[in-house]
Amino acid sequence: MFEFLGRGKSKANKSATDTGPSTMPQTVQLGPAQIDMVRMTLHGVLKLNGIPGTWIAGEIIPIHIPGQGEALLLQLEIRHWRDALVLHAPAFEQAMLDGLRRFDPQADQTRYLFSWKFAPQCGCPHIHLPQPDFWQTSDHLLMTPVAAPPVTEPPVAAPPMPPVTVPAAIPEDDDGDDDGFAPTHFREDH
Repeated sequence: MFEFLGRGKSKANKSATDTGPSTMPQTVQLGPAQIDMVRMTLHGVLKLNGIPGTWIAGEIIPIHIPGQGEALLLQLEIRHWRDALVLHAPAFEQAMLDGLRRFDPQADQTRYLFSWKFAPQCGCPHIHLPQPDFWQTSDHLLMTPVAAPPVTEPPVAAPPMPPVTVPAAIPEDDDGDDDGFAPTHFREDH
């Protein structure tokens, strides 16, 4: 009955080479293009969402999952604590997947896996678990669901505006001030 645990078999009956298939992920090689793709995506998601680049770091661990193939484990490390980072971790992961799809249209949850860790010096104020009754009450802010915005009717179209005439030439700005904006450059493909 307990043969699957190895009971009822003598050591002489066990084969040293009969280990069965491995279920442990195995590491595989990682190319520089994959590293750059993930690094650029992480940087883009942080910048696009206004999260300082020093708050989250990432490590890429390539693995082979038996029966599923190769995958990348993206270990994201919180280096600066904000409760909102943990609350929005699923949305952050989805933004990362959306960004990775720009480079790799096959990107999905089976090809890119996420894990989170916390730097010891991140400043997390939650160093002890709360009392057991904390989890049964709605007094805490962390687990309060965010209400979805109310559905409203689409706005009524405004009446058409009269046409605007544009002068033939716009005078140059003579004050020499660039207002802090860099000029826009376009790449020309030949």
